[in-house]
Parts: sequence; C-alpha cells; structure tokens
Amino acid sequence: MFAREKDAKQKSDDRIHETVTPLSDISAATAVLPNPTERSTIAVSRVTAPIPASTLSSRDSLRDSKSESKNDTKRLTVGRGISLNGKISFCDRLVIDGKVEAELEDCHTVEVTENGTFKGAAEITGAEISGHYDGSLTVRENLLIRSTGRVSGTVRYGKLHIEDGGEINGDVKSIASTKN
Repeated sequence: MFAREKDAKQKSDDRIHETVTPLSDISAATAVLPNPTERSTIAVSRVTAPIPASTLSSRDSLRDSKSESKNDTKRLTVGRGISLNGKISFCDRLVIDGKVEAELEDCHTVEVTENGTFKGAAEITGAEISGHYDGSLTVRENLLIRSTGRVSGTVRYGKLHIEDGGEINGDVKSIASTKN
C-alpha cells in the first residue's frame, strides 16, 4: 500500500508537489500534530473494501433496488413470527411475512408472503398474495394470487391474475362490473 504526501509549501508556480511513500516507511506508532507555524507533510491513505459479487449480481438489479427504495419510502414489513393488530395508514408498501389483523387506510400495495396471513379490510392499488388473505379486499388495479395464495371474503378487483394452484373464494367481482 502507498500513502500520498502533499507538500504544504507551494512552489513558485502555485502548484502543490505530491509524492508517494510506501506505508511501511510511515511510522504509525506515534502521531504528532503539526505546529501551526511550521509547514509539514501529512500522510494520507485510503482503503476501499471490495463489494461481494453476490451484492452486485447485475446493474439492472441494483438499479431496480434503487428505484424500488425511492418508491417505497413508507414501507412496513411485518416479519415472520410477528403479530400486528390495529389500523395501518399511509403506507406505500406493506409486506406481510407474519400475521396481521388490521384495517388498511390510504395504503398503496400489499404483499402477503407464503408464511404471511392477513385478516381485515383493505382498499389498495395493487396486491400480491402468496399466503392467506381473509376479509374485504378492493384492489383498484392488479390482484395477483400466487400458486400458494388463498384469498377469501369480499373481493373487488381491476385485473385479476391467478397462478395454477392459487385459490379465491367468496363474493368476487370485477370493479368494472360493479360500476354498471
């Protein structure tokens, strides 16, 4: 490794003189603060840690995660083994991996993972259900029920997508058909 040393004396042509010194030549045992009236050299080193390849699998995934984090400024995740009861409001994205019994108000999207359970009422823009949803669900745009997803109750949707194995039971209607 090398350290940069900058000579604080300015040359007659107003450029700073820069030299490179091996770090092995710099004593790290003692630190001496320079006298403000004296000019001295300061050793500077910069160490950068490599980023694991698994973190940067591709530019697209990094870009997607950045744009997702900008869009998910108000994100709530209920982890596995956690139970939450009450009213949830003003959430851009709710991810449920535990158990939630609640009323959603002014929320944008909901994702119920395979281990997740939601019981209650929600009127949202989009939903992806891989676990269990029981209650009143109104999805203005896309409702996606994965192969492991189970939805029951009163369901209204803009567009409905169900993977093979996914289930939906109850009073199920398209929002377009309820407007007529």
